[in-house]
This record gives sequence, C-alpha cells and structure tokens, in this order.
Amino acid sequence: MTKDIAYYMIQNYNFIAEYVPPRDDNQSGYYFGVVEELPGCHAISSTMVDLLKDIEEVKIAYFESRIVNGDLIPEPGDMSQRRPTKVRIRIEGSTL
Repeated sequence: MTKDIAYYMIQNYNFIAEYVPPRDDNQSGYYFGVVEELPGCHAISSTMVDLLKDIEEVKIAYFESRIVNGDLIPEPGDMSQRRPTKVRIRIEGSTL
C-alpha cells in the first residue's frame, strides 16, 4: 500500500490546542495548536475554528514536503521524532 497524503490526513494524530490570553491592553489573545508526532507542525490563529482550518493546511504542507524529500513521516502515536519537553544538563556535577 502506497502511503500518500490522503492516507496520512485520515490518521488520528494527537493535536493539542491552547488559548494564550492577552498580556496587556495592546494585545489580543490567540490559539496555538501543535500536532505532537509531527515536528514543526503547528499553527497560531485568533479563533479555534481558524486554528483547526490552519492546522489542516499545515499538515498537508508537512506531508507533501516529507513525501517529496523521501523523509520519514511518523505514524500516529510514534513520538520518536518529538523533541523532549524538558532537557536536563549537568554542569560540574550539578543537575539543573
């Protein structure tokens, strides 16, 4: 079976959305969304409806790019390409 864009678009990837409230009177809040398994696959919009539309466009562009370049496309639930959310380092024997 050839895995094309249509195949990947119907998969159930983990999508996380968050509302970011305004910090001051000169700013408005916005919605941020990320597809956990797909590094770099994220969007920002002023409404949740727009965010959902935008993330679908971002996913299409992501899949097109990966297919054309012959790059790995993670399956839903495959977190091997995801960067760790917290990085710990040691400096002179101390854990930060």
